[in-house]
Amino acid sequence: MTRLGRLSLTAALILAGAAALAQEAPPTERPPARPEMIEAEPEPPAADDAADAQEPAPQEGELIGPPAPPAWFTIAGSDADHAACLSLLRRGGATFTEPPPIAEAEAWDCGIARPVQVTRLLRGVELPDAPILRCQTALALAGWTRDFLVPAARAVSDDAPLTALRTGPGYVCRDRVGTGDADPPPSEHALGNAIDVMSFELEGREPLPVRPRAEDGDADAAFQRAAQATGCLFFTTVLGPGSNAAHDDHLHLDLSQRSSGWRVCD
Repeated sequence: MTRLGRLSLTAALILAGAAALAQEAPPTERPPARPEMIEAEPEPPAADDAADAQEPAPQEGELIGPPAPPAWFTIAGSDADHAACLSLLRRGGATFTEPPPIAEAEAWDCGIARPVQVTRLLRGVELPDAPILRCQTALALAGWTRDFLVPAARAVSDDAPLTALRTGPGYVCRDRVGTGDADPPPSEHALGNAIDVMSFELEGREPLPVRPRAEDGDADAAFQRAAQATGCLFFTTVLGPGSNAAHDDHLHLDLSQRSSGWRVCD
């Protein structure tokens, strides 16, 4: 073999070995590429409550917040004021009980925080119909009776003493009548703030009923007119015969609270 032939054979063997080694060597493993950092999007806040999510937006002019307290609660007064009122009633000779607080489930504003049920107003003057009232209403009724009705009754009929007042029940859960409003406020009766007097009983004679007496010129008519007028010294509202047809058969007296101490005496 010539020298040139030997060189060609050697080169061929080298190339063949290199190819074999290339096939046997495992491929070089590369580390996986690091993924790019992707900032997570914030999750939307969850609704507090399914009901809240469905709650309609308030309408223009709609009040937002807790409901106003019932009317009877706003005039309840303090325990100290009530205790002082009870003391004055007892001192005048009243007989009464203290029923539990009154609150109506179906009528938000009706009720009395500290009611009294009076069966005797003064010594010698009974309330046979046992009206239920706020103490302040009972005290006003006692003052009017003591300071005017008792002495005036003796001038009516041969010095006959006043023995009783016939009244309505006092507390009645109802709206105020005659306002013309679609949603009238509660009556003062619904707060224990009002009393209706139907007649006056004097010893030894027939009861003196409340009725229209504009055409009468006797002592009974004078007594009734004076009673209606003087009631406004003790109450803030007095209605009776001559006010309207609804009050032709009784005197309505109440302690309605008005601005500037305004009183309605009709």
